[in-house]
Amino acid sequence: MSIFENMSLRKRIYFSIVGMTLLSFLIIGTATIFYTKTENEKYHRDRLARKERAVEVALNYYLKDSDGDLNSFYTKDFHDKIIELADIHALELNLFDLEGKWFSSSNFEYFDLGILPDSISKSTLKDLKEEGGHLLTSKVAKGEELIYSLAYVLNQSGEPVAIMNIPYFTSDELSREETEEFLLALVEVYTILLIAGLILAYYLSNSITKNLITVTKKINSLSLSETNQEIPWNGKDEIGSLVDAYNQKVRELEINAQKLAQSERQSAWREMAKQVAHEIKNPLTPMLLQVQQLERSWKDGKEDFGERLQKFKQTMAEQIETLSRIASEFSSFAKMPAPKKSEIILQESIEKVVHLFAGSDSYKLTWELPEKPCNIYADKDHISRILNNLITNATQAVPADKKGEIEIELSENAHGAIISVTDNGVGIPKEQLNEIFEPNFTTKSSGTGLGLAMVKSMVELANGEIEIVSKVGFGTTFIIHLPLHKSET
Repeated sequence: MSIFENMSLRKRIYFSIVGMTLLSFLIIGTATIFYTKTENEKYHRDRLARKERAVEVALNYYLKDSDGDLNSFYTKDFHDKIIELADIHALELNLFDLEGKWFSSSNFEYFDLGILPDSISKSTLKDLKEEGGHLLTSKVAKGEELIYSLAYVLNQSGEPVAIMNIPYFTSDELSREETEEFLLALVEVYTILLIAGLILAYYLSNSITKNLITVTKKINSLSLSETNQEIPWNGKDEIGSLVDAYNQKVRELEINAQKLAQSERQSAWREMAKQVAHEIKNPLTPMLLQVQQLERSWKDGKEDFGERLQKFKQTMAEQIETLSRIASEFSSFAKMPAPKKSEIILQESIEKVVHLFAGSDSYKLTWELPEKPCNIYADKDHISRILNNLITNATQAVPADKKGEIEIELSENAHGAIISVTDNGVGIPKEQLNEIFEPNFTTKSSGTGLGLAMVKSMVELANGEIEIVSKVGFGTTFIIHLPLHKSET
């Protein structure tokens, strides 16, 4: 049973149809042999009973004018009558006295060969009497079943005067030939049925499993981030019910996805508003203090007011630049367009970006790309922005007193393409790793602000994942996993 359970549905259907065909052949063949054998035995017993009755009637008619015991009618004419009846009915006829001793026969061969005894046992005589003067028994002789009957021969007074015995060989040669002919015909018919069953099982199993595979692929491709297609199906069968249930869930998923997206957008905007307010407030506070100090200097008539004004101007310019940078980052994140996906060769995208950063004196940039093209299905501009942001972060992570080393590596495994960007910068504390991709506005040069939030968002839009490995004082590695794209052929 475990083997059958581990089979695919296609194989189960296939072997079930073939098995049922073979099983029906065995059942019909066995039933035919049993029925033929039973009918053959019944036929021979009925035939013997008819012959016995005919001989019995003939003998009783011959003895209708005779009275007394055996000696009163056993003559040559009676013996000739026995031979005559045996010839007419094509059988052997033997006579025994009431004590079971043989005294006459149409053929002595059975006695000479030891097939029949020359006397009847006392137990058989007892059974004959208990059965009302008729007894049918059998034995195997010469490899065949021998049925022989025993019956009383009656005189004019209806009293038994002798015992009649008719041996009968139930030759089933004809029956065997008929059975063999029938089984041969049955084999021919079931060979055709088996071939037809194999073809039917193949197409039926493929038809059913093909539809199930289609449904399975559709279910596996369900996604909250993409539009899911319903499965067209006109049938009202069990698979149709499954498809209807799937289509209903697709419609429900679409509605829930829209609600979730709306809720996420509202939540994101609320969070953005809080972050923007917080980040704008940071530079505004020192700006207000500077204005108040400058006002007091003016009122007090400070001699170095011109110098203070120049310093105030410089400070204001820096803070305004900070505000401008915050606004630009927020605008870039908020206006990130929907991805325009196409087939991309990663090697080409990486080479275009790394050449923009190569040749700097403050860091050494190396990259390693495989010769075999790594094709993905994503937004080409998003991939470039991801690489730009990660390499920029890597350059900013290196202290000014240290020669930067940045490595970009592309590899491929059974699950997809892997891009890693490694630097030898200051590293990120372990307690901050879980917050590194949160959309927090910052003016620090560590690259842990809004840019990484955009990177994570764009990676996920490409159905990929991003992870980070970092050790304080040694550097950081960003690892991106992207699914490979197989071109349609």
